Amino acid sequence: MYEIVIGRSPAETEKHGLTGTFLLGKHYVTMGQTESLSNEVRMDVAKSHVVSVFGKRGSGKSYTMGDIAEGMMSLPSEITRNLSVIMLDTMGIYWTMKFPNNRDQELLAEWNMKPEGMNVVIYTPKGFYKSYREKGIPTDHPFSIKPNDLDASDWTSIFRVESTHPVGVLIQKVIGILKAKSPDFSLQDVVMAIQAEPNASKDAKDAAGCSG
Repeated sequence: MYEIVIGRSPAETEKHGLTGTFLLGKHYVTMGQTESLSNEVRMDVAKSHVVSVFGKRGSGKSYTMGDIAEGMMSLPSEITRNLSVIMLDTMGIYWTMKFPNNRDQELLAEWNMKPEGMNVVIYTPKGFYKSYREKGIPTDHPFSIKPNDLDASDWTSIFRVESTHPVGVLIQKVIGILKAKSPDFSLQDVVMAIQAEPNASKDAKDAAGCSG
């Protein structure tokens, strides 16, 4: 039996051992009609990597991502102090990492592991923060993005319009004017500037969602 280390060459494994790696799972081996778990599969965090997780819906992609995050956070402090895990959770599921996974307590025991919560900090969009707290979802802080933090190409990307389209031209022009006038502006400022633009057609303004 030997460990399989993803992201680390055999020479690096021989030199450093398993320091700077975490347990990701075990290798599934099929021999005839018998299936069993064999070699540990570990992941290297000593250097940067690009990792892609593929699979059909319901196959465990999100679970695997959570496993990777928890594995990194469970490493010794001399390693974790040099690591940072940031997850953009559009499905609203990773807040459960705050709590021990008691539901799978027996399964964890088979791996000589105990259920334990992770010291994660949850940021929720400002518009949902209050309702999440009321529902008992343990979010820690609200967050929002200032309109002036986005450039013209970000805005056209949000509206899913080409920069050469009349709506795209209008948005880029307005954002350029606002950025030149002030280092800070609000969504209302953007709306008012679009409404006040004399050279834009009503159709372009309507398409931008800013009709009077």
